[in-house]
Amino acid sequence: MTTFELANDEPYSSGSAPTDAHRAMTALLARVVIEVARRRQEELPGLMETLQDRVLITAGETRQRAYGWFEPDAWRHGNKTVSELFINADFSGRAPWISPAENVLVTLLHEACHIYADANGIKDTSRDGRYHNARFRDLALLIGLHVERDVRIGHRTPELSALRVLEYRDLVEELKSGLVVVRQPRIAGEAGTETPENGAAKTPNGSGLTIGTPPPAARAKYVFAACGCQSSRGPVTLRMARGSWRPGVVRCTACGEPFTDGGV
Repeated sequence: MTTFELANDEPYSSGSAPTDAHRAMTALLARVVIEVARRRQEELPGLMETLQDRVLITAGETRQRAYGWFEPDAWRHGNKTVSELFINADFSGRAPWISPAENVLVTLLHEACHIYADANGIKDTSRDGRYHNARFRDLALLIGLHVERDVRIGHRTPELSALRVLEYRDLVEELKSGLVVVRQPRIAGEAGTETPENGAAKTPNGSGLTIGTPPPAARAKYVFAACGCQSSRGPVTLRMARGSWRPGVVRCTACGEPFTDGGV
């Protein structure tokens, strides 16, 4: 029977091994993101305390095509409201060049940037949370994320920055061994499932990653990627077979920016 360590270090078992494993995984997510905040105290002062005192970290199912999200004041604890940092526990729809563990860490840090912005009155998004502006970019760079310009969502964070890959390697390894409870992916077209055919998903309060990779069955055959150029009809795009697509590799010779498909 698995056990779960409570805050007072006393072991606790619910009597359900899957339940205890899920609790342990959620505790790991919290421990990892708080550890990053501890390491970045000088760059992002107060983030660690905010995560400890005002944020509930959860992991589970979502019908939305999202790796995760941040929703302010989503829960109540005693006489105060606390915010939610949610991680999608379906790890199947991840980009092939990044491990599920690193992707989860990237998502945790992305949402931690939104948490820091919310706590400090920084407006880091617009367009109902879909457009990540330069203030978000600056926070993402400080916390250790690689940032790419995207004509549709402003800035996206596909992976860890080269500066922090080695520093965060121990945390990625922790996540690799700790992501033990995986939510079964929903089949495309299943009742209530959001797919490109029946509408794009939105996250609570519009602050999450709404354009994560959908399940494989719902993915299009081609990538329609955009650079920074604009024509009279809108962004300049190219079409490439998804199997041949490599983000950040193909660059526009006119504007110099890489073509991106809008994924986070």
